[in-house]
Amino acid sequence: MGQLHSAPSSYDKMISMPLVDNIGATLKADLDVTKMNKYLHEYIQQEVSLAKIGDKMKQLNQKGTLVSLQIKKSMRFSHMYLSSKKENLIDGAVIIFDRAPLNVGGGYDTASGKFTCKDDGLYFFTWTTLSNPKTDFTSALFVNGNGIAENIVDNDETSDAMTGSSSAIFQMRKGDVAWIGVVGTEGMYIRHTWTKGIPASVFTGFKID
Repeated sequence: MGQLHSAPSSYDKMISMPLVDNIGATLKADLDVTKMNKYLHEYIQQEVSLAKIGDKMKQLNQKGTLVSLQIKKSMRFSHMYLSSKKENLIDGAVIIFDRAPLNVGGGYDTASGKFTCKDDGLYFFTWTTLSNPKTDFTSALFVNGNGIAENIVDNDETSDAMTGSSSAIFQMRKGDVAWIGVVGTEGMYIRHTWTKGIPASVFTGFKID
């Protein structure tokens, strides 16, 4: 048997194959392998592409896992509320929201009522207070003792309870401390709920950047 001979082209259209018959005479057969080579070429290309896609997916999965871990590590989110009414609060008193169903990152302390910044960044704070009928209530967000935003429930002339809300965005550094405090003498009484025990006086803070 001899070697295969082919003419150069994109898929080697024809090959010449030496043959030997039963009496030893040399014969030659020309075979058209265009389709076979084309299919073989496409199959190899497909397998190479699938291998590359598989490697790329592994890389993306590894990067995605890393990003997910980084997000979880840097996440800071706290949501607190009062579990009971507060009375006889004096000017400057810290309003201690003593229940924290969400405290991702552990920044809020339910004993002191203060949020301690764990990472430098931009933080968003919002809080709502519920006053008694015909009772005002004034509070403010403090960071390191400095007043940032005030919340006034002007309710001295209505016969129903009333809520007031306020929000602020503040650039904080690691170790900074934020809390909600009473302002003046119009903050002696704050309700924790109005109906069915649903929290009405709440405090939320989280890192946004």
